[in-house]
Amino acid sequence: MKPLKLLFVFLFLPLIVFADNQPWQVFKSTHFLIFYKSAKESQLNELALRAEDYYNKITDDLGFNRFNFWTWDNRAKIYLFDNQQEYMKATGVPHWTAGQAQVNSKLIQTFITAKGFLDNVLPHEMAHIIFREMVGFNNPGIPLWLEEGVASYQEQKNYFVKANLANKIKQGNFINLDSLSKLEVASLKADDEVGLFYAESYSLVKYLVVVFGKDKFVLFCQNLRDRKNLTRALVLTYSFKGLADFEDSWKKYILK
Repeated sequence: MKPLKLLFVFLFLPLIVFADNQPWQVFKSTHFLIFYKSAKESQLNELALRAEDYYNKITDDLGFNRFNFWTWDNRAKIYLFDNQQEYMKATGVPHWTAGQAQVNSKLIQTFITAKGFLDNVLPHEMAHIIFREMVGFNNPGIPLWLEEGVASYQEQKNYFVKANLANKIKQGNFINLDSLSKLEVASLKADDEVGLFYAESYSLVKYLVVVFGKDKFVLFCQNLRDRKNLTRALVLTYSFKGLADFEDSWKKYILK
């Protein structure tokens, strides 16, 4: 996400707010309000430092010319639950999630013991918000795979194995792009299905960025913002004739 370093100051203030009738304390940085209950000050400092770094890095990676900065009353909010049980009870999300973002309100929810929180969960959820700021919050042309692919591409420790996906494609056990573009989170239940969805989403975005370059991907996002149509944006930006042509080209990239 190569960051432009900004100066930021942390204020550790014992402020109390109330959410769901439970008390939350607030830790403030330049662009974030971190709501917590039992987190240690060292954890909060590290979280704020990493969040500020990702704020710059993701924006730079996406080529996003920001006009609406996350400062003062416009800061993003991070709710840091004490454990997974409290997090799931409050959010109602599937058990396999370690965090979620409410993009319209710049709000991220996770829990202290979430695996890979600082390296993966935090940049992943922040990327959701920044990507949507760029292409439009209510843009109907953004499929789930693209949004999750962009977010997964920002993770610092990705466990994607190209050979595993290549085997799935050879065996015909992958999700074709037409079906992938219609998938919603609620339809993902089995762990292997979730894993395949994220592997394909990540690899499709990586393919566009690595093979065609960052500038092309920025133009693609701009066309998505303006045209609000995935196929049209692909045709205008790249040499693909449509989704099927894009899928064929991506499969050749994975199989080579």
